[in-house]
Amino acid sequence: MWVFPLTAIAQTQPSAADETAARREADDIVVTGVREQGYASKTQTGGTFAETPVLDTPFSVTVIPQELLIDQQVRSLSDIARNDPSTIVSSPPGFNDTVNVRGYNLDNSSSYRREGLIFQNQVQSPFENKAAVEIIKGPTSVRYGFTPPGGVINYVLKRPTAEPYRFAQAFGDSFGGYGAHLDIGGPLGDGFGIRLNAVTAREATFVDGVSGPRVLVSGLVEWKPTDRLTIDIEGEYQYRDLEQQASITTGSFAAGLTPEQRLDLLERFDQTKFIGQSFGTYPTSNVIGSVGVKWEFADGWTLQTRAQQMRLERDQQAVSIAPGSLQANGDFTGRIFFSPNQIRDPFSTELVLTGAFDTFGIRHEVAVGGAYSRNPLRYSLVSAQPNVGVSNIFNPVANPRPAPSALVVSPVTDALILTQEAVFVSDLITVTDWLKLFVAARYAEQRNEERTAADQPRITTYEDNAISPNFGVLIQPTDRLTVYGSYSEGITTGVQIPQDAANFGNPAIFLDPARTRQIEIGAKAELFRGALATIAYFDISQPLAALSDTNVFDYIGDQDHRGVEVSLSGQIKPDLRLVAGALYLDPTINNPANAAINGNRPSGVPRVQFNLYADYEVPAIDGLAVNGGLFFTGDRFANDANTFKIDGYVRFDLGLRYAFDLGDQRVSARLNVRNVANNDFIEGTAFGSFLFGSPRAAFFSLTSEF
Repeated sequence: MWVFPLTAIAQTQPSAADETAARREADDIVVTGVREQGYASKTQTGGTFAETPVLDTPFSVTVIPQELLIDQQVRSLSDIARNDPSTIVSSPPGFNDTVNVRGYNLDNSSSYRREGLIFQNQVQSPFENKAAVEIIKGPTSVRYGFTPPGGVINYVLKRPTAEPYRFAQAFGDSFGGYGAHLDIGGPLGDGFGIRLNAVTAREATFVDGVSGPRVLVSGLVEWKPTDRLTIDIEGEYQYRDLEQQASITTGSFAAGLTPEQRLDLLERFDQTKFIGQSFGTYPTSNVIGSVGVKWEFADGWTLQTRAQQMRLERDQQAVSIAPGSLQANGDFTGRIFFSPNQIRDPFSTELVLTGAFDTFGIRHEVAVGGAYSRNPLRYSLVSAQPNVGVSNIFNPVANPRPAPSALVVSPVTDALILTQEAVFVSDLITVTDWLKLFVAARYAEQRNEERTAADQPRITTYEDNAISPNFGVLIQPTDRLTVYGSYSEGITTGVQIPQDAANFGNPAIFLDPARTRQIEIGAKAELFRGALATIAYFDISQPLAALSDTNVFDYIGDQDHRGVEVSLSGQIKPDLRLVAGALYLDPTINNPANAAINGNRPSGVPRVQFNLYADYEVPAIDGLAVNGGLFFTGDRFANDANTFKIDGYVRFDLGLRYAFDLGDQRVSARLNVRNVANNDFIEGTAFGSFLFGSPRAAFFSLTSEF
């Protein structure tokens, strides 16, 4: 999150030994290091208020380092999610991904972070300028305030390297996508360091016709005027413009269709067919800038702060299937959702004081600070949604764009503003050599302001405060083993009220935030010097939002998720790296007022998931490595009534990596083939949509470091 003595850079850069030697010998005061090695990370920054060893963290954190991002040729969150068994991603082609962790959907406005600050998840995040992606699981309110109980995704930025570094990559895929990526870093002299990333690409998806340009430019400049003071400033710009695929949802089907007919439509649908319209694009530009300061004002005591401003602009003009219009023969009525000039420009900042002291032989590692965020969501309160004509999911029809007179919308306005002010404190207490206690609390004041009509004033629909505590016990019989237990409370962001509910806009369009809690018991062990194994049992509960028998949407009952997850990642042998995990989940709806769903499994949540990815360097052939992945997701229900089941699926991947000399330059070629068996499957069911996985696809790249 901040500028730390050790920050993440690619394993494909100089080795850890070389980096260490370079740091010892160099007179430069640019500070850098290698945090991730062999697909594993020993520290994390997104779950606590400072960079903390994973073994000193009393809850589950998965870190996906840059080395793995490169080897798997990651292009989206869905590519990352397969490395964590507790995570499901729904990927609508042409749109942004949405994430579910431990069975709970994350919130676009609060659950995605960049260096710990708000990243509005209504655009696909670029990964070329990221050093790592952290998945923090369970209630994270003590760290981030009002968030759902599943967890948080945190993006960690690349930073300057101690030595000059150049990375060039050309990439492509079997969908017709291609592009180039340049990564430059190193010292500039006089205490300055820099990291620049640039990408130009034609992005393509597995859906025919869903493609378009993508441009990324990012830079980070770091200045160390003294040995104890570091200042950085960075910025990121990305533009994407793709068509958006129309998805089949639970509400798409005509009322008279039987469950068998609905399932037959899904099974016969070819997921590569574009059933939207060519004018239904999703152009999005995104600019983010931040400034960070780290000041070690005394031995062991540091004051650090970061402020970030984001501005996302998008035109949403997607064509979807009109509710209740999909017939047994595949005919449907297309409907455009026209809402141009949407703006998301959250500002967020945080100030943290960290240090350590002893009291009567007991060690305290403390963090004290405050945070502020203001997140306005600007859009047209009245959007145009005219029908565009009849089409067919098996034989799509190109319909004309509606006349401008049918696309009249209300002026863009601050429809929703989320403001939060908070103070927090944490203490990692070393009682003995083998016993540590973790105590943390956050006091947050949240204010939600909403406007339900452009000509009406914005009113405060929620204003309250909450204290979110977190307690943990860590038993460490050796420096490579931690057994822990923790209890945490959180408070969610309010759930959006359906438009057809009796209380929509009366007076708010979101429910008030609600309390959540989690108990987690687990163990973490460094089984090998370069690999970390974890096992955790968790029990999470949050109030359930549902419609009552009088069509009022409110909290009725609870949604409880209990489960066990295990994982192993890192360097198992000098020539073998592994990322493996499994999840068993027992999710339950507790809604005594509705016998049709009481005791059922929540929609979209599997009971079982597992993943296995291995990379093996072939000893007999210098520079050659083979890799493969096996990913399983169990069956899920498409509705809370559990009357519509979606089959589970298995995906099998294979890949090669070969490093060779081209003249005096070292070049690495990578080929990854996903879904080798070409299985058809539904990958995600977020928000009632049936989002299909990709058929067999090849991704390839040539990279060189110099």
